[in-house]
Formats: sequence, C-alpha cells, structure tokens
Amino acid sequence: MNDDELLRGYRPAGPPPDLRARVVGSAKASAERPSAGRPSLRDWLPALAAAALIVLFGTLSYRVHADIEARLTVPDDARPVEQWLPEDPGGLK
Repeated sequence: MNDDELLRGYRPAGPPPDLRARVVGSAKASAERPSAGRPSLRDWLPALAAAALIVLFGTLSYRVHADIEARLTVPDDARPVEQWLPEDPGGLK
C-alpha cells in the first residue's frame, strides 16, 4: 500500500453532486415567494422588543437616578458656614 491509498480516506471528496441543484433550487423558490423582498412584522418583533426594553430601562434608570440625586443633595441652609467665606480671608495663606 502506498501513501495515496492510505490517505484517501482522510481527504475531502468534494461536495455532493446534487448540492448545486439544491442551492439554486432553494434560491429560486425564495425569489418566487411574494414576500421575499419585504420582511414581515414577525421578522422585526425581536428588534422592536429589544428597543422597547432599552427605552423602558433607560426611563426607569433616569427616574431612579433623579430620585437618589434629590435625596442626597443638601439644602443650602444645612451647609456649613465656611462655604460663604472667601478663599483667602485676610491673606492668611
């Protein structure tokens, strides 16, 4: 036995003979469908659902952020008196 006979089982044989006919046939069948050029609403449902979730979570996070910001801000009358003092009072620095 020579090397060619030993390696013949490991070499790719190529595509099946009817592969071209199946590919061309499926392309023709999809082109003949009336809705082949225009996608249906069902095709867009996952993208629309994702966009709706993005808008929903964006709105919720904005409201939570605004609520936390309102709770954490200190009113002017509760701030220390040092905020009204000049940066260098009397040239002490």
